[in-house]
Amino acid sequence: MIAVPFRFSTRSLRSQLLVYSAGLLLVIGLLALMVVKRFAFETAQSTFDRPLANSALQLLEEVRLEGGELAIDMPFSAFSGLADAPRDKVFYLIATKQQAYVTGYQELLANDTVRQKIQTYTMQLETSPEYFDLKFRGEYLRAALVGRVIYTRNGPQQVLVLVGQTAEARTKWEHQLSDVALKLITAVILCTIIVIVLLIYQVLKPVKLLNQKMMKRSNIDLTPIDLDVPEEVSHLVKSINIFMGQLDETLSNLKNFTSEAAHQLKTPLAGMRVQVELLHSRETTAETERALARVLEACDVLERTIEQLLNQATIKHRYRSIEPQTIHINALVENVCRSLAIQALARDIELSLQQDAQFTIVGDAFGVEQMLLNLIENAIKYSPGGKSVEVEVVRRGSKASIVIRDFGPGIADKDKSLVFERFHRLPGGEQSGTGLGMSIAADVAEHCRALLLLKDTVPNGLTVEIQFPYKTWQEAE
Repeated sequence: MIAVPFRFSTRSLRSQLLVYSAGLLLVIGLLALMVVKRFAFETAQSTFDRPLANSALQLLEEVRLEGGELAIDMPFSAFSGLADAPRDKVFYLIATKQQAYVTGYQELLANDTVRQKIQTYTMQLETSPEYFDLKFRGEYLRAALVGRVIYTRNGPQQVLVLVGQTAEARTKWEHQLSDVALKLITAVILCTIIVIVLLIYQVLKPVKLLNQKMMKRSNIDLTPIDLDVPEEVSHLVKSINIFMGQLDETLSNLKNFTSEAAHQLKTPLAGMRVQVELLHSRETTAETERALARVLEACDVLERTIEQLLNQATIKHRYRSIEPQTIHINALVENVCRSLAIQALARDIELSLQQDAQFTIVGDAFGVEQMLLNLIENAIKYSPGGKSVEVEVVRRGSKASIVIRDFGPGIADKDKSLVFERFHRLPGGEQSGTGLGMSIAADVAEHCRALLLLKDTVPNGLTVEIQFPYKTWQEAE
């Protein structure tokens, strides 16, 4: 089973779902917290306002007219309802509408808020308390104001009673309510996020299974995917299967076209070569022989170009259609050298092979063989007669290499990087080439994760080294 580690990415569907869900929950949580804090505030106000109003009403009931003056027998029970907040201070004031002091904390009459509330208080048949906040003696008070009319000899007199209490207890109770609500909301959000993560994992599980199934496939397996997935994902699977079917058909058509093109191009070219050689064998003028020789040379180049183009197309097709296999490099190098031995002898070139190591690689045998054929054939082609071409299979430290060394004209440093381009030919060369051999070799080396190095041979010539880094090769048994 292939483990897919979690990593955050803005392009990840899982990350986006998680971020959007967490963001939405955060907004909902903030709104809920605001509502709860407002509820806690109003609950605290209503809970603590009621004793204030009761206290003020009891005091108001005890106000009477005595000897033409307003008087009161202070009922101690009036403040018993405020005992639930023992740390809070209580202040009271009894005064007339005209702000005449009767009893209580006379300083309250100097408070602008109290004066304004007394002036604007409206008498009603049924006494209704008015609540407000004020600052007194450096502390914030919550106050209740009630009033009634007392008839005197001089006419009706409006009497008002104010009872105020510091807000320590109600604030503490409000904070307790808010803290409980905050903890509850936080717990709900965390639980919801856990549930969302589990749901996201469960919902995206079919996509993960599809990904694992695709990763387990080889690059040549284009058979339809058979996976039991939900309806939404089944559309994706269906699209992938359609695409792979089209790709398989395209590759098959390409393979058929390559084979057909090889046959259609080689056959008439071979016929033309036979006719030219027939003409060349007959008695002709020197000028005609030179012309026919150039035609034959052109035929050689054309044949080789067609062959290498087809080989390159075949190699690229095999990369997509053939499973990589273990290649015994030494055996392959021997076979290539053996196949080129006659060509080397024809040019009076000594082709030698030295093997100091035995190793294997994983890749396409046809491609690697074409790479070696092109490189060794180039070394033979560009070596002057009587010289030698040395092929070595060696191990240097952690690297295994195939070294092809010739003693020809070599390649200038400025041209070394250009020879890997398709159809690039070195200027001034005596030998005609297709300009494809080094390009094919570079493609195969890259596919085998090998390095293709060009060096100068001492005293002259070119050394090509195919270097397989550590872990790309293994010791052969």
